[in-house]
Amino acid sequence: MPSPRDRSSERPGMHNQAELAYRRLRERLLSGQNDPGDRLTELDLCEELGMSRTPVREALRRLQSDGLVTSTGRGVVVSSLSPQEMRHAMQLHGALDALAAKLAATAQRDGQLSPAQLAELKDASRHAARNAGDGGVTAADAWRANLDFHMLLARLSGNPLLEDALDRIWARFAIVSRTNINRRRDLTPGQHDAIVRAIVAGDPEAAEAAAAAHVREAATASDTGPGATDEADRAGESDRAGESASPGA
Repeated sequence: MPSPRDRSSERPGMHNQAELAYRRLRERLLSGQNDPGDRLTELDLCEELGMSRTPVREALRRLQSDGLVTSTGRGVVVSSLSPQEMRHAMQLHGALDALAAKLAATAQRDGQLSPAQLAELKDASRHAARNAGDGGVTAADAWRANLDFHMLLARLSGNPLLEDALDRIWARFAIVSRTNINRRRDLTPGQHDAIVRAIVAGDPEAAEAAAAAHVREAATASDTGPGATDEADRAGESDRAGESASPGA
């Protein structure tokens, strides 16, 4: 499923070099070709993309605005998230996911969702559940199926700003998860069915509550919820500071 950025980049007039560089570098980061802390240099990227420095520099500025790379004064490094930052991201994700579910259920109650859209939501939920429980499926594929469900939920909300915000959060999750992808499998569905049932029933309050409960469950499973220790926070901040100061970062 294309992200909001992918869809917008396909509009006529958007295929300039800076946009192309941005899309290609963003996909590179999200596909796991770089780990958090890896240094990216303009010269290497220009050679790889076959572009001049101007579009590459603009693409890196946009990726920095997205939170996917961080400037170090000597180029940029792929961003990471400390345990505290991950909790903050999960809190925002929870609020946005709950709002998306509420808006989707409201749209269904008001007759604005088609049978095809509801069928797509049910299929996405089933696909995520199958991937989560299938030992033959990679953790990365299970994580992707979960992402597809949540981004479809955002799209059905009918709010493109909300969809874009969730896309940005999931992009940051994607990069961090590459170094510990098996834990991200825990974000797959304990409560997708409850969200889908509430939306199909056109019950905004129940959909909102189910989505919020699902994110709380995921945060607990990945040790990024309120129960995470302050010691872990300090260790994460220390590691992040060490990465920034390291010549290899």
